[in-house]
Amino acid sequence: MSRASHRSVYGGIVLSGATPIYIEPDYHPDIGFPLSVSVEAIEALLQQHHDVVAIHLTSPNYYGVMPDVAAICQLAHSYGVALLVDEAHGSHLGFHSDFPPSAVSLRADIIVQSTHKTQGSLTQSAMLHVNDNGFVNRARIAQVLSLLQSSSPSSILLASLDATRMQMATEGRERLSTVIALAQKARNAVRQMDGLRCYGDELIGVNSIFAYDPSKLIIRVSATGFSGFETSSLLRHQYEIEVEFADVKHVICSITIADTESTVDKLLNALHSLTKQNYQVIDDNNFSIKPPDGLPLPAISLRDAYFSTKTRSIPLNKAVGHILVENVIPYPPGIPLLVPGEIMEQHHLDYMRHLIDRGSTIIGMEDLSLRTVRIMDT
Repeated sequence: MSRASHRSVYGGIVLSGATPIYIEPDYHPDIGFPLSVSVEAIEALLQQHHDVVAIHLTSPNYYGVMPDVAAICQLAHSYGVALLVDEAHGSHLGFHSDFPPSAVSLRADIIVQSTHKTQGSLTQSAMLHVNDNGFVNRARIAQVLSLLQSSSPSSILLASLDATRMQMATEGRERLSTVIALAQKARNAVRQMDGLRCYGDELIGVNSIFAYDPSKLIIRVSATGFSGFETSSLLRHQYEIEVEFADVKHVICSITIADTESTVDKLLNALHSLTKQNYQVIDDNNFSIKPPDGLPLPAISLRDAYFSTKTRSIPLNKAVGHILVENVIPYPPGIPLLVPGEIMEQHHLDYMRHLIDRGSTIIGMEDLSLRTVRIMDT
């Protein structure tokens, strides 16, 4: 599994007791954000570990970039293991041929889609798709789901999924054609604005990026003098625009089936206005959201650490050398720096301070003030 997997995947590791083998994602040398995992990296791990039972991918990620899911699926099946794909941000992909194909059509074994993210069903509603490739058992999946889901499912959420399914089946191609046109209009306009960059097709083929979602606008704003965090805040408070995501250099905007010429023009006018404001230029040349090289040292299993009753809280600056029992996840980029069972080292602490100083936040820790951290009491 990618180290950049959603925290719910780590929750699954805790509940199942599985042993994760991490794949470090590539990072774009210029842009700096986490990208896809390569086919070669996965094959190297499969050759090294002969007891792998499944591969987990996130495709697309928050930035809309994707690995070569078809090749990874073929590779996984050639080794006799299942491919699980977190396609939370890609539930719309299968409804228009100008988008990269969905992992469903590429024959991944299990695919989860957050239908509420890009299709418009109610929040918390999602779909789990299963392809009968001979690597997973549908009946067993249903049994496991019964352990995690309510025995009284919400009819409102189910109805919203069904209504969304009907809308996309009957109107999806037309609506997504509009999305593509609006996104390209916005991308072209942003590229004409002083101090802004908006990435597109030039991403493909670089650092394991096989495809990207054209409805995502990855807008680099740091040359304007505003960080991505500051731009996000200004758009929210001055222009009543909520972006999908921000990091120190970028804001990421999603064009959806709910958008119109009017909403896109509102975004473009706001961005143009921001480029005309005078502001002290930030120095982001020494800022990287890439975590320290190498994976942390695991001392005990994630599950054992998470459920340990022998724990205590200590000041964060005293945690070096101790085994953590909680997650330390800088956001962005949302990649766990440390998970339960791993040892805090000095470079982890330095990296946390580096990120916090530049506007990033840390999630997963019990102490929201970040003054203390919970460790194993050995």
